Amino acid sequence: MDKEIWIFMKKKGHIRSPVADTFRRKSPFGQLLKHMEKVRECIDLLGDGLIRYYEGDYKGFSDITKKVSEIEHEADLIKSNLRNHLPSTIFMPVDKGKFMTVLREQDKILDHAENLAFMLDMRHTKIPKKLQEVFIEHAKLVIKTVGAMEDSVENVKDLVKTSFVKREREQTKEFIYKVHRLEWEADRKKIEMTQGIYKLEKKLDPMDVYHLLKIADWVDDIADHAENVVDWLRAMMAR
Repeated sequence: MDKEIWIFMKKKGHIRSPVADTFRRKSPFGQLLKHMEKVRECIDLLGDGLIRYYEGDYKGFSDITKKVSEIEHEADLIKSNLRNHLPSTIFMPVDKGKFMTVLREQDKILDHAENLAFMLDMRHTKIPKKLQEVFIEHAKLVIKTVGAMEDSVENVKDLVKTSFVKREREQTKEFIYKVHRLEWEADRKKIEMTQGIYKLEKKLDPMDVYHLLKIADWVDDIADHAENVVDWLRAMMAR
């Protein structure tokens, strides 16, 4: 084939390298995003239920707990499928170990969400009126952190497609910084929650105090793992 014709056909996409085709078929980022979608679905569902729970509305929370558990199971199937069909290192555009760590951190968000839902469903701990607003504000910040994390994961997929060009790399960094900022705000709000709990300590049942502190910790852990995801995404970018 004439060289000029070959170059023209390659530009038009009529000719592709075997390596590019193999990567296209085996790229794991699509499955990572499917897993991420389950994370977001789970946190959105739990987040809505959490806010109603904080307001003292426990009706239907058992159904939410059951659905959260189902979503976690569906995500586990995606995770297992991804692990079983992960391409060999030669066809991975990023470090396989770092990629798997991102997946594990996403999975920890689901595990925390499921454990939290079961704990809340087993014991309906009343949130004192004085603390309801700060508990709700904290939950909304955690939900936003997970949403920003999803944007980061989606953008990294685009970043890989463009072979880590500078413009796409900078855009991804902006998403990552947003996650860090929201996680920091969630941490500050958690401190405010903890202070409020201890101020009311003498007026509350000791077991209520324990559960309120536990709720604050477990909800905040979700934001922590979202931050861990983007930290490993950043490490992945710095290959």
